[in-house]
Parts: sequence; C-alpha cells; structure tokens
Amino acid sequence: MVMKTIYLLRHAKSGHEEYIANDIERHLSARGYKDAEEQAIIFKRKYKKPELILSSPATRAFTTALIFSKHLGYRLEKIQSNASIYEASVRKLLYVINELDDQYHSVMLVGHNPGFTDLTNSLCGYVIDDLPTSGVAAIQLNVANWSEVDAGKGKLLEK
Repeated sequence: MVMKTIYLLRHAKSGHEEYIANDIERHLSARGYKDAEEQAIIFKRKYKKPELILSSPATRAFTTALIFSKHLGYRLEKIQSNASIYEASVRKLLYVINELDDQYHSVMLVGHNPGFTDLTNSLCGYVIDDLPTSGVAAIQLNVANWSEVDAGKGKLLEK
C-alpha cells in the first residue's frame, strides 16, 4: 500500500504590532524570519519536498510557506491558500485533509496552534505537548486515500 505523509508546519514567530487590528494580518517578527529559514534548511535535509503546500491565508502562515517553498524548490505560485486552515479545530483540519486529491502522496499544511498540536495528537496518540513556532510534525499515515485519514491513523516520524 502506498502511504500518505502529512507535514504540519506551524507558522514562524509573529510580531504583535499594535497598528495591526486584525489577527490575520500579523507579520513575522525578525526572529520568525530567521527561524523559518533555519527550519526550512533542516526540513530539506530530512524529508522529501511535499507535492502540495496548502497554507492558512494569515500573513504569518503564508510568509512561512513562502520561505519553506523557496528552500525546497517548490514553485511559489503553486502554494494554495485555504481559509479553512485559519484558526481551525481538529475536525476542520481533518476535513481539509480528507478532501485532498489522492494524486498527492505528501502534503504540507501551514497553519496555527492549538489546532496543529491537537491534530498531531489526534492522529498519532498523545505525542507532543506543543508544536513550536516554525516546528514541523511529519506524520506518516497508514492509509491509501486521504479520505481515510482519521484519529489514530498516523505515526510521528520523529519527536
């Protein structure tokens, strides 16, 4: 059976600029840019480039996706924004995953906590306390089709 792999990338550290009234518009901090660059380089050494990158439309998440894409050689214009990832619950994130096209074997979602930590723990059993900013949960899924992804179907590739 051909298994699926999901990479859950939490956006890099964001700033808390007072002039931004809307949470979705928060930008990365200087540390966030630095951390995302470093983590993208590490990711490239450890894992295969995802076939699809879906990002929350939040500025901090989409910018993190752009940084990773640049390092992975993933064409920036192919990054897809998906509003359902923004501030999503496990249930909503599972819906996004269940709707993925089965032509893809590896997909990266770029988004937020607490949803990404909760999803990792739902898929793999309780394995992490907190997915840090710029952190990636690489999860191998024991399924042939994305529609089969559900609680307990995943294995965290490393902790």
